Amino acid sequence: MKLWHFIRLRWKIVVSNRWQFLTMLLAPLFIFLGTEQLLTKGSDNLKIPVILVAEEQNETTETIIQRIKENETLHTHVKPKAEALKMLERSEAEVAVVFTKGIEEHLKKGEIKGVIHLYEAPNAIATGLIQEYVASEIIRFATNGKAATYMAKEFNVENMYEYAWNYADQQWEPKPLMTVNYETSGQPPSSVKPSKTIPPLLYGLLSIYIMLISFYHQTWVMTDRINGLSTRTGMFGANRLMRSFGNLIGALTLVVVTILPVGLYLFMESNLISNMTLISGYIFACIGISFLLANLFTGALFYYLVAIGVTFLSGVIGGSFIKISEFSVRLANASTFTPQHWLFHGLASSQSTPALTILLLTGSGMIILGLAIGAIRHD
Repeated sequence: MKLWHFIRLRWKIVVSNRWQFLTMLLAPLFIFLGTEQLLTKGSDNLKIPVILVAEEQNETTETIIQRIKENETLHTHVKPKAEALKMLERSEAEVAVVFTKGIEEHLKKGEIKGVIHLYEAPNAIATGLIQEYVASEIIRFATNGKAATYMAKEFNVENMYEYAWNYADQQWEPKPLMTVNYETSGQPPSSVKPSKTIPPLLYGLLSIYIMLISFYHQTWVMTDRINGLSTRTGMFGANRLMRSFGNLIGALTLVVVTILPVGLYLFMESNLISNMTLISGYIFACIGISFLLANLFTGALFYYLVAIGVTFLSGVIGGSFIKISEFSVRLANASTFTPQHWLFHGLASSQSTPALTILLLTGSGMIILGLAIGAIRHD
């Protein structure tokens, strides 16, 4: 029998149960999408609640309020002053920012004293942070107004005030915002805009899922040993080495296919080819580790218990949940012995080749050890 016969057989066994295969293919994508939605909604609860009060409606106040709302660290509410004070008494917000009457006239003259009043809740802890951010917007308007007033007095030109104010305001932030311009020799300048933000926990869940599914696809080692198939392989004109490699390649491709939808979702807007290559290297390392353990144990139940323990222990040390390596040097050194560490290191680095090389060497070493153990214990 040729190598591709064993690969096809491994696929045929898994795909024969269509519902199980579809579950492995689609369930991870739904789980990751649901987790992302929960994390996104949960992030709103981590924002600092702030109440904005406008004692009079004008263009200046509306612009300042709109800019404060754009701050991702603040969860803003626009309320009347009486309701805002009641909310502070119930500790439903950190601070109430009141924009006083006449604020537009004061800011046009460059005056900032008394233009806003701050009321804080009894248990407020972020007043200083909010005050600095609101003050920066007030100072921005006051500076623009003072510069525009000076230019309007110096030059008696129609619409000079509006022109000077707009020009001064444009100096506060580059246009377009959050755009990096770079130029490579022989190529025209281009712009790189930030891609969508993916919660780091999703990458950790991906690493855990890949290792678990890799352990699941290596149960053929114990199954073939128990039913005697490994002993009867020679009767079909194929040696044990060919059978092992065929099943390993089949398991590897199965894992790659099942995580492909999730991988496309996570990396579509980033360096897709490089990241998917790194993910494939991580899968190869997980296949090697699971193959080694499958050759060490004879019982499937004990194998599954060890697989779960190894997955979560290496996930915790390797940084799938939090970077515990930052707490001590010992943990940082221990994390380098986990495939998760090199996966995240490669994803975060601009050069993933070193991490990919280590993952491939790890997988190859584990497979060689597994083959040696299987040969030693084979009757």
